[in-house]
Amino acid sequence: MFAGTFVIFALFALAVQWMVNSGDRQAFDEEAIRAKQRYEILQKINDENNNLTASYAWADRAKETVRIPLDLAMELAVQKLSVQGEPRSAYAVDPAAPLGSAVKPGGLAAPQPTPPPFDAPPAPAATPAPATAATNAPARP
Repeated sequence: MFAGTFVIFALFALAVQWMVNSGDRQAFDEEAIRAKQRYEILQKINDENNNLTASYAWADRAKETVRIPLDLAMELAVQKLSVQGEPRSAYAVDPAAPLGSAVKPGGLAAPQPTPPPFDAPPAPAATPAPATAATNAPARP
């Protein structure tokens, strides 16, 4: 009876082992399934971005606005900027204003204090002289 139980248990173990090895582990691996879905979504996004940046299409047909490839758009922008010449400021620049200060058009810049160098020792604080009460008090008779 003990031998029969052992044989049945061994056959059951072999059947389980065979089922585990014969099945597709990828079909039940949730991480692999999620990874595959993420790669598919990424591929779809990359295809859409490539389509948007490398092809001609209507952006808004009612406004007659078109979309052109990104490389061509950059070339056209460089050509347009090269024709305009040197860049100009949007408002008059005051050369007397200190550099690095926040100046609004029509406003004044407050001068900023210069920070001390890093290697200089800190300046000693001025200590007030101790007041003596005997020097200011009148003498008693």
